Amino acid sequence: MATHQDEPDAQAACRRGSTRQAPAGHTQKKARASRIDLFFLDECGFSPTQPTGYSWSPRGQRRLVPYEAPMRRRVNALGAYRPVGELPTLRFRVYSRTLVSGDIITFLKTLPSGVRPCVVVLDNVGIHVSKEVQRARPLLNRLGLSLFFLPAYAPELNEVEAVFGVIKSYELPERSYATLPELMTAVRRAFRRYRRRLNRRR
Repeated sequence: MATHQDEPDAQAACRRGSTRQAPAGHTQKKARASRIDLFFLDECGFSPTQPTGYSWSPRGQRRLVPYEAPMRRRVNALGAYRPVGELPTLRFRVYSRTLVSGDIITFLKTLPSGVRPCVVVLDNVGIHVSKEVQRARPLLNRLGLSLFFLPAYAPELNEVEAVFGVIKSYELPERSYATLPELMTAVRRAFRRYRRRLNRRR
């Protein structure tokens, strides 16, 4: 199974037949009109101790955040964000191991509604463009799902990146977790909390 390592031949094959730019205006219009489901997909990693930008403590006292070593205790999440349409939504899965191409394929299969076509925007990391993903594309197409690959080094074009930033900065109030199960629970809770807030904004 393919991992995060790049596969140049697979990347080239996946890019053939795909438009390597931001989703065009007509695609966005179709999504807003609920003629298609437009998802932005990527992965995000969480360490037992999250970066601390700022905090509060009583005057004259230093706020200390305990450090937990990340070895074999990182959590990885797959997220697919649909910002427009009938309802904005966030789909996710959380893993206590390194992600592989099979995880991407299994997750992609859950996205099509069966009601309208589904377009998934993603970058060119190795597990997205692996031979395994290439082989799965005909099946995904039959399910009504097509892949839209972004240019290299353009994370700003993937709208799920901003979602990950909010989840890491605001939805994980505790910045250190002593055990892997604690971190797994916290990450799942953070994604659910963001999804509830997303739905309340409509």
